[in-house]
Amino acid sequence: MFLVAITKDEISQNFQNIKLEELNIHPFLITVITDDFLSKYIPEENGFSVIESPLLQYSNFKDIIFSRITFNKNDNSFIILRSIISGRPIYYTINSKGDFYCSTHISMLRNAGVQIEENPSVLPEFFIYRHVMPPKTLYKNIKRLLSGGQLQIGLKNDKCSVHSIYKYTLPKKNQQIKSIVNSSVEAYGYLLESIKRLDTGKDEIAILLSGGIDSSIISTICKDIFAINKSYSTGYPFEPSRLNIEKRYALSAAEAFGMNHHYYEPNSREYLSGLIEAISLAEEPVHHLQSVLLHLLWKNEIPKNEKIVLCGQGRGTTFGDNNFFYINENKDKVIFRLLSTKPSIHLLDIVSKLMGRGEELIDIMKKSNCGYPLSNPENPIWSWMAHGSKNWVCNYFNVTEEDIVRERCNFINEFSNMSIYDIWSLYSLFGDEDVTLSILSKIGEGNKRIIYFPFYDLNLLDYVFSIPWSLKLRKYNILAKEIARQSKLPEFIINRPKSSFGIHSRQWPEKGGTFEPLIPLASKVFDEKEIRKLQSSNPKKAMTFWNILNYSIWKRLCINNEPLEVLLEELR
Repeated sequence: MFLVAITKDEISQNFQNIKLEELNIHPFLITVITDDFLSKYIPEENGFSVIESPLLQYSNFKDIIFSRITFNKNDNSFIILRSIISGRPIYYTINSKGDFYCSTHISMLRNAGVQIEENPSVLPEFFIYRHVMPPKTLYKNIKRLLSGGQLQIGLKNDKCSVHSIYKYTLPKKNQQIKSIVNSSVEAYGYLLESIKRLDTGKDEIAILLSGGIDSSIISTICKDIFAINKSYSTGYPFEPSRLNIEKRYALSAAEAFGMNHHYYEPNSREYLSGLIEAISLAEEPVHHLQSVLLHLLWKNEIPKNEKIVLCGQGRGTTFGDNNFFYINENKDKVIFRLLSTKPSIHLLDIVSKLMGRGEELIDIMKKSNCGYPLSNPENPIWSWMAHGSKNWVCNYFNVTEEDIVRERCNFINEFSNMSIYDIWSLYSLFGDEDVTLSILSKIGEGNKRIIYFPFYDLNLLDYVFSIPWSLKLRKYNILAKEIARQSKLPEFIINRPKSSFGIHSRQWPEKGGTFEPLIPLASKVFDEKEIRKLQSSNPKKAMTFWNILNYSIWKRLCINNEPLEVLLEELR
């Protein structure tokens, strides 16, 4: 973690027994706190730098930089850079006096004197999408730096101001790329280099192997170049074994690769306390149920010396792994014209409800040929990751669907001249993907783990974005499958259905179910009658129920500043 503050008043008294650096540049005092685990203060002739790196204890730590803050006292320039490969959030704010604060942790901002309040204006959005679209946050007057972003702070007239903001920009499409096989060779090379940069820390690496394509590629690379033959996965305690596809996928992949695999499954009570702990560490609601599993895996199963955890998160929309992309690109084919008819959609809708999965995809298919503009909440992009109940949110918060998506629409309007695939990819990259990485990274750090996401390597991301969409969408998930073949994955792993770490909504949200003990904790924030209305196997209601539990625990811990031990004791 780190904190950098530019203030006119001294704040060092707020941090007892913590090493800090101070630099006086009248009328400002710059205060810097680092932890020497992920962050390091580097004095320089004309100022200083703060660098975050997974290789901090090694001499080549600058080979991988998560974030860098530089100050040059010659011109009072102050620049904050967050690399695209970093899952590390950087929160920042300027108060009414013109003082600037930035940190990876809200708790550090609180200790520095920043007022921590809830941002109620974003709650309708949160309860639909399970997260708030950056740069906004659930915290009032606190923003977060976008993925791959850069922030320049100006110091003028005794006040700090945001001078300019940059974010990751797409490279141009390379129309000379004609072969998906050749593209996969190039992309595989960039992924390989991304992992090879960890060479000095190879003895500290732990591999997550769920048995899907992404984690399998990373596992085979690490086995080939680092001789690592141990892997880890986890699963839900409240899922019947016959439905635990993740476990079967992980064990079968590990067997195929000759890996010594460790499967960890907590009990239900451990999961519930793990949820509270995970929210405390993430300082945000943990929008994926599996985030809790990963917290418990890192806390209880992986040895402490294996502190660099490789995660396959991140291939997603960039590579064309999106049902809407594929359907839209191939909508003139006979099979998709048939699937788009009302009888087919109706049948798929029934199957989706019986299976408890696929509702989002059916919703997107219903809207895919309607030609709605981005400003219309019926545009299929707004169904992407919209897991909460729109009816409940609109009624509870007295808002319209237009209100819910307005800020998100404003955010992506600057991309409106791009193809719908680029718009959708950036929307995902800066939104759901970024928040997921942030949550996993901070949960990892709380367990003394450094989470590394090789698929977010800048060279790899730039190259994949430069591949024409018509090539990437020729067949579903074609680029990922060809990269998998470059890593010599068995065909049964490449071609088996995606598991996606999901879980049927009948397994946890109903009355008397696994999450029942959390309701008394949540009811101190949210009306219990309202909570119980949403205890249902219906996926939309179930996820809204999950959001309420998350939100209520988050508010008690991070807004009301109640001690973690108090909530854990209530649960016990």
